[in-house]
Amino acid sequence: MLKLQEEDCSAFGRLVLQYLKDNPQMTMSQLARQVKLSHAGLSWICLKRSNPDEETAERVAQVIGADLSKISRLVHENKLERLASLKNLNYVAELDGNTLTNVIPIEDAIAGLNAVFHAFHYVIRSVPETRKPTDFQIYKESYEIVKKQFLKNGKPFKK
Repeated sequence: MLKLQEEDCSAFGRLVLQYLKDNPQMTMSQLARQVKLSHAGLSWICLKRSNPDEETAERVAQVIGADLSKISRLVHENKLERLASLKNLNYVAELDGNTLTNVIPIEDAIAGLNAVFHAFHYVIRSVPETRKPTDFQIYKESYEIVKKQFLKNGKPFKK
């Protein structure tokens, strides 16, 4: 069985590896069983090219004693980092019939993600707790807004 290498892991994956390092009595297989995944499944979601879904992220957070909001942020920042690695962090605008493309620095994309997340929280602050979406859901929606509204996948903006 191949050992998971830190350099291959997302920030979420490194958090899991740090937990295992800090708790040497726990193996990756034991942790995987506790979060209801196979060893391979847990290893996969720790990689840069993958992410856990909300339910799995919640189970991991509970078992390793991590803040779910932090894990949600790490998961969605990893999605932006993946877009950056695929050269898809581009702002596209149309000006005088010409399409202009600008590469968005990953730091700006992540700052935008977190700004939209905080804006969501501000807007829904008066909504009763039982009716609010989870932080994972808010980060997911924030990611989709940043991706659709500012990055290459959408139609060019016209000036």
